[in-house]
Amino acid sequence: MKILFTLLISLFVISNSYSQLVFQKMGEDTLVVDPSATAQYNSYAWFKNTGTSTITVRLERTLDQLPNAQWSSSICYGFCYASFISLVPPQGDPGITLAPGQQDTMDVTMNCPTNGFAHIKIRVYNEANISQYSDLSFYIAAGTTNINNISSVAESYSLGQNYPNPFNPSTKINFSIKENQFTTLKVYDILGNEVANLLSDNLTRGQYSVDFNSTAYNLSSGVFYYKLTSGNFTEVKKMMLLK
Repeated sequence: MKILFTLLISLFVISNSYSQLVFQKMGEDTLVVDPSATAQYNSYAWFKNTGTSTITVRLERTLDQLPNAQWSSSICYGFCYASFISLVPPQGDPGITLAPGQQDTMDVTMNCPTNGFAHIKIRVYNEANISQYSDLSFYIAAGTTNINNISSVAESYSLGQNYPNPFNPSTKINFSIKENQFTTLKVYDILGNEVANLLSDNLTRGQYSVDFNSTAYNLSSGVFYYKLTSGNFTEVKKMMLLK
């Protein structure tokens, strides 16, 4: 199973196609927020010209995977552009000039009025040669996950099979960690795309139970993989959603 998951995950891990452009996120991999109809949430990144010549770049949103039509994402550079603008600066406006060694920043602003999970992908590319680019994914999870501490006693790390399985719309996942560790529990689709971040927190030693409700993430029927990571321990299991 771990070999299969490695193959799946390799489908969406993106490496830089152009080493002169470095594009890195600032902060956590997945921004976890409380849903709000009025609040805006930001995920920040920086990009840098590490080459020896000046280049002009633009930022392009190549993926806007939102849980429903109430959500929206905007590219912010200097100010936040309208959510329907996917190229920043827009064509017709001057691009972003980066001298050798120069670094600049941008962010993605999200409106998240409901529970759900979003995957936004931004590309920074050389305007003179669009095949020279660097991609970066932004993940945002809104809503709370029901996590129960069953026991403070745990002799080993383990990840249980979800129950029920197949499920619709919710299922329970049990796991154990034998030391106080930063722990994550994430769900991926068959292509290796992260679709839900159920847990990203420091946990004390013990046995836990997590309720996963697929409705909050607007998922369709299919096979999904859930992955527990705690310290050096990692395990993956498969589950099926049938609607």
